[in-house]
Amino acid sequence: MPTWPITCGHCGRAVSADVVSGWPSNPNAASMVTLWLRCSNAACSEGSVKTSSGAVYPSAPAGRNVRGLPPDVEQAWREGRTAHNVAAYTAAEMVFRKILMHVAVDKAGSDPGKHFIEYVNELESEGYITKGLRDVVDRLRQRGNVANHELPASSEDDSLLTMTITEHLLEGLYELPAMVAPPSPAP
Repeated sequence: MPTWPITCGHCGRAVSADVVSGWPSNPNAASMVTLWLRCSNAACSEGSVKTSSGAVYPSAPAGRNVRGLPPDVEQAWREGRTAHNVAAYTAAEMVFRKILMHVAVDKAGSDPGKHFIEYVNELESEGYITKGLRDVVDRLRQRGNVANHELPASSEDDSLLTMTITEHLLEGLYELPAMVAPPSPAP
């Protein structure tokens, strides 16, 4: 069965997707036809379409998968990445801001329903945000406030910056600690 290289919009993996339908009689013309594809990742096997223009739908979310996230944070992270990917930049910034609440509740033991500045303060007071990164993380909160409370739409650059800050925050608080094996108990 012929395959086509894609990044699956469902599982986010770079795969050689199986071409289910649409392969031309001339393989050199494959890039000029619509292809119906199935992800070759056995845990996924979802379908995608490659159009004759070369676009693949659904497209993979922007950014990257961050390992070690709790389910609610992972869901919000994917939602924000997907919103950014489809040019819903204001919506993406609002979701990235909301991730601060999830992280503060999970890591710093914050109570839901507080003002966002309180989440940043509690993350800092519990040592999850260093003094040197306080302004960077506060930028995430501020960008989300603009997206939430002001009329102008967020730009792609605004959303990309907010997504990048969020990604690095999640890497530092979840992915890196998950990569380090817990210490062995003392004998």
